[in-house]
Amino acid sequence: MELALIVVKMLWFALTFVWGVYVGVVFHELGHSLAALLATRQKVELQVGTSEGRGFSLGRLAVRLGIQGFRYGFTRYERANESVGKQAFVALCGPLATLAWGGACVWGALASAEDMTSFAWILWAGFFIANFRIFMVVVWPFEYRPNGPEGEVWLSDSLDVWRMLKK
Repeated sequence: MELALIVVKMLWFALTFVWGVYVGVVFHELGHSLAALLATRQKVELQVGTSEGRGFSLGRLAVRLGIQGFRYGFTRYERANESVGKQAFVALCGPLATLAWGGACVWGALASAEDMTSFAWILWAGFFIANFRIFMVVVWPFEYRPNGPEGEVWLSDSLDVWRMLKK
């Protein structure tokens, strides 16, 4: 394979990885949001990115998609009004959606596995690796501040569920 094609495919992989992180965060937050819509009667806010971005509403679901801080997302609803069981269900549905999207990425890669240097295979591999990164972040129990050291403290999904179960 000539050097120029190798460089193009490496750039394609980098692009699909970054795009895969964004898409993966959207799917992850959709998992939380759909669970919150099913389990509660509340309005639910889904946001990807740390900036306001563009938004739209679908019934009780308000969606905001931003570019800045795209590796972060959140789903908000009035958690205090719901039982711990419902809160845990909503918290667990994000990682489940991440697993489902990861499985879809594997199937996409397998479907294009005839040529593992094809642009289609590289796309699905980039998406899968980005999604695996998301999954590892949400199952690792830790606190983080996506908006800098003075910003709001967010919990990974596993730490959130762990603290709910400890109460």
